[in-house]
Amino acid sequence: MACEWMDIQDQVRKYFQAKAAQVAAIAEQAVCDHTGLAGSHREELHRVYLREILPKRFQVGRGMVYGQFHRSKEADIVVWDGENYPSLPMLDHQFFFADSVRLVLECKTVWSDTAFRDVLAKCKAVRDIVPTSGMSLGDEIEFMRQQIAAIQSEVDYEGMIITRHHIGTAGIFLRGGHSLSPESFSDEFIREIDDCWPDALLLFQAGTLVVKNYESTSSGDCGWLEFYYLGDDALLGFTTALLAFVSERSVQIEDPVYLTKYVPDLVSINPQHVVHFPLSRAAARRAPIWRQRDK
Repeated sequence: MACEWMDIQDQVRKYFQAKAAQVAAIAEQAVCDHTGLAGSHREELHRVYLREILPKRFQVGRGMVYGQFHRSKEADIVVWDGENYPSLPMLDHQFFFADSVRLVLECKTVWSDTAFRDVLAKCKAVRDIVPTSGMSLGDEIEFMRQQIAAIQSEVDYEGMIITRHHIGTAGIFLRGGHSLSPESFSDEFIREIDDCWPDALLLFQAGTLVVKNYESTSSGDCGWLEFYYLGDDALLGFTTALLAFVSERSVQIEDPVYLTKYVPDLVSINPQHVVHFPLSRAAARRAPIWRQRDK
């Protein structure tokens, strides 16, 4: 039985390692000298990869994300819920409603300070979009669960404070980025991480994955970056993070598949670096409001 379980892990790993080799080979092909067309080829490569791995409910496109008060910049890749929401095809881009978007991803060929600043600026534009949707099915179920808990505990339940997940952001650099190190972060830059750093950053050639995490507790909210040097498993780790972001930001009827269930030793890998950063806005939460009944 143990051998069969190890074989399943091995098969999952081999699949993503083969995909990584395929992505690297296609990305190196010189399709043209025009940088704009080359960029489109690079983005289409990632769109094809994501279409293969994402649940069919989610569609992959390109365009701008519009909230009620803010909009994103032109996005290389937009992952949105095409089953439950519409989009509007415009003359020069596609219009995505913020309620429908789960993830915005930027693709770059070669790492440079200029390219990274562009990714940070685009992530910040997405981060500034505040979701304003009403209660979801998950919220209503949680509301009823807390009402039952209030009756059992003999307290008055006065509702809950809901802070939505922000739209997820991600970045991919196919080559370079070996020099990225948290030791070089200034205090000023660390204060900006909450607003502009992508939720997942893949340095493909370097085999580096950086994941941004949040936690909301009774004592306050906190955020931190985790740096993983995964080598050949970097694409697997990145895909695992993306699928988790999409699931967390969606109402699920069935239990979603998390790749870590099939490659559990991926969870046991500790980050090589951790960078804590202050938050400029509240982390996602459902916080009940209780009041003790007068005896």
